Amino acid sequence: MISPIDLREGYLIGSPSDHKVYFAGEIPCNLDGQRVYAGTIEERRIVSDQIVGTRMLSSKPEGLRPYHSIEEKINQYLALIASPAIHKFPGVTPRRVLTKHIESAISPLKFPDTLSAREGVVELSHKLRQQKVAIIGCGGTGAYVLDYLAKTHLEEIHLFDDDIVHVHTLFRLPGVHGERQLGLPKVEALAEAYGNFHGGIKPHVERVDQTNVACLADFHFIFVCVDDAPSRQMIVQACHSASVPFVDVGMGLNKGTNGLYGFVRTAGGAPGDFDKLNGTPYLPAQNAHDEEYRNQPQIAELNALNAAMAVIRFKQYMGFFDRLTDSHAVVFDVAAMTIDETT
Repeated sequence: MISPIDLREGYLIGSPSDHKVYFAGEIPCNLDGQRVYAGTIEERRIVSDQIVGTRMLSSKPEGLRPYHSIEEKINQYLALIASPAIHKFPGVTPRRVLTKHIESAISPLKFPDTLSAREGVVELSHKLRQQKVAIIGCGGTGAYVLDYLAKTHLEEIHLFDDDIVHVHTLFRLPGVHGERQLGLPKVEALAEAYGNFHGGIKPHVERVDQTNVACLADFHFIFVCVDDAPSRQMIVQACHSASVPFVDVGMGLNKGTNGLYGFVRTAGGAPGDFDKLNGTPYLPAQNAHDEEYRNQPQIAELNALNAAMAVIRFKQYMGFFDRLTDSHAVVFDVAAMTIDETT
């Protein structure tokens, strides 16, 4: 019998947030052989390889109030399922077959992943286990990519950037950072902050160039979050040569009479995308004339959107999200609020 729990400070268990449980046995029945009044909908819920529920039961306390405690909830369901058997065979109890199983801790997360268990996506979340990824460029978009990835079971998340935290950087990083981080290498500041949640974050205070680009072959996936087009071309070419899938991000904003306008671009995400993208505007190989790109604004919410699109593409590649199209580039038009896919 499976029930989600709400963990609080000190791992205290709070009051149950719902009244459902998942059951691994046959359909529970009353003495007359009819199924119990609680719902017995067939619905699979996987917690681990050893713990799988096959049907959902729904029973509320008298008065339809919420359960006061997890103990009350489990006892009510035990009575619901076991009472007919106990009535017919006095002295029997289901508690004698209870065993203790501790799921092996193979995740670098420093908190138990109760979210995946609550939402019934444990088997999908575990698809990211034992994977090593790299984020190249940890400015606004790269930092948000880290923010999303740090809540997953990825074995290692490597950060590459040789820049430091400036005052303007604080306005584009997720969360709130302060004076203590100013002047620190971006990757070290981010690794310290997110290391409190994920134990596999590896900072590299270096720029990826021809001297070290070969190291990208050691990763399962690459996030390319750089704002220099020649560097981008060199990095994605190296990923392609090493058969490492990548997703590249970028944005272009301009100031008009009615505010900023432009686009947010995500390209790649699957093996073979380089051949489709190379030489197209979706994977720029040259900087805008007169370094114009570097003078274009980048706004935190668009960095976050760009990162979210990139992480979704990565999770599609890993099988966490479904994928219905063969698009290898997605462009979001900020002013029109429209998305264009390229296949």
